[in-house]
Amino acid sequence: MKLDGKVAIVTGGGTGIGKGGAMALAAEGAKVIVAGRRPEPLEETVAEIKAQGGIAIACPTDVTDRAQIEKLRDMAKNEWGRLDILVNNAGSAMVKPFLDITMEDFDYTYRIDLRSVFEVTQVMVPFMIEGGGGSIVNVSSILGVYGSKMQSAYCSMKAGVVNLTRALAHELGPQIRVNCLCPSHIVTPMMQGQIDYLTAAGKIDKLNRVFPMKRVGYPEDMNGSIVFFASDDSKWLTGNIFMIDGGMSCYV
Repeated sequence: MKLDGKVAIVTGGGTGIGKGGAMALAAEGAKVIVAGRRPEPLEETVAEIKAQGGIAIACPTDVTDRAQIEKLRDMAKNEWGRLDILVNNAGSAMVKPFLDITMEDFDYTYRIDLRSVFEVTQVMVPFMIEGGGGSIVNVSSILGVYGSKMQSAYCSMKAGVVNLTRALAHELGPQIRVNCLCPSHIVTPMMQGQIDYLTAAGKIDKLNRVFPMKRVGYPEDMNGSIVFFASDDSKWLTGNIFMIDGGMSCYV
């Protein structure tokens, strides 16, 4: 297995992309700490990992609270004494006209989608370097590269994650590699409402035709890329902004 002996933290690991990534890392031998705000989904993820023979523990964590981030780091220290892989996946979405977005809305999106990536990384990097370095995988969005109406706050934060990735790749190499995944339409609980609406309206086929691959994505479509950038298969790659979008960015 590619990740034997490695320790990983996955934020937003209770559902969607984070859950799939945590399970994929564990399947490759990593010991995984699954972090997120709600304990129940975290425990479900851990139970599924253990049922498949993997090793995982849950750590309820609000990634906007530095004390809780430090507690997450300390769990990795106390349980396994090292941290090799950090997947910054926690995030939120906001669909709202630009002129209707309040500064409270903007700040909320900032704290979860951009500041948390910065702060979690800042807390974890010294510990990773103590153990010899490792790999950071940031989950941004295709909207961090391309804009979209009704999502100006979200686009702004995800663009920040993209360029934070580039800056950190430059600053933290060679001990730590930093790469960024930019998915488009991945069916997660956060997106399920939109999918249900389009299905009920008979418009889901119209959405599927947008993609050269002729379908939306699912969390399992992210797993291979997460494992690739976490493992030594990508040992000379850093600063990459990797589209996982069914080909949508070929013509957007």
